[in-house]
Amino acid sequence: MTKNGGNAGENLSELLDRIGRMARGLQFAHGLNPAQWESLRFLACANRHSRTPSALATFLGSTKGTASQTLIALENKGLISRARSRFDRRVTTLVVTQAGEDLLRRDPLLSLESAVAGLPTKVATGLVDGLSRLIDELTERHGWQSFGICVHCGHFQDPHSGETAHCGKLKADLEEFDTRNICVYFESCAGPTAGG
Repeated sequence: MTKNGGNAGENLSELLDRIGRMARGLQFAHGLNPAQWESLRFLACANRHSRTPSALATFLGSTKGTASQTLIALENKGLISRARSRFDRRVTTLVVTQAGEDLLRRDPLLSLESAVAGLPTKVATGLVDGLSRLIDELTERHGWQSFGICVHCGHFQDPHSGETAHCGKLKADLEEFDTRNICVYFESCAGPTAGG
């Protein structure tokens, strides 16, 4: 509930806090906690360069030890597995198992997605735009790591005829799947953010 007469910033902060608590409460479901759900979601939509314990810790804003405990829990539940990267054998890649993919189809945040789908298109579009800007502002202000879709990254290099897409930062070719997913090395096309 917002305060009567509060300014827009104060009212929005209260609303975001309330929605955050509601979303968190929904995620104590199907034997998982919110951090486990968030980790499973991230791993399901991250590109191969970002499906690592270190990238997950960065995404969660947690220590590597905390992220490691979350990964152990997901692995023990059979929702993820670990494999050596086929590109760099020193790197552990995390993979969502079929059981994990099946569970994601029952993601408790789908009810939030359904509620948003019930809003008028103009309102929903305005919320997406406004909240995206808010995330960008907070990310830059606090020096947090920026995450985004590979094809929208400043490091992304379009493929030439007959070639594959390429990451300028990693000096690596990108598979089609990678280009449509979240990357831990994301940098805005407008230039580096404080966190990237």
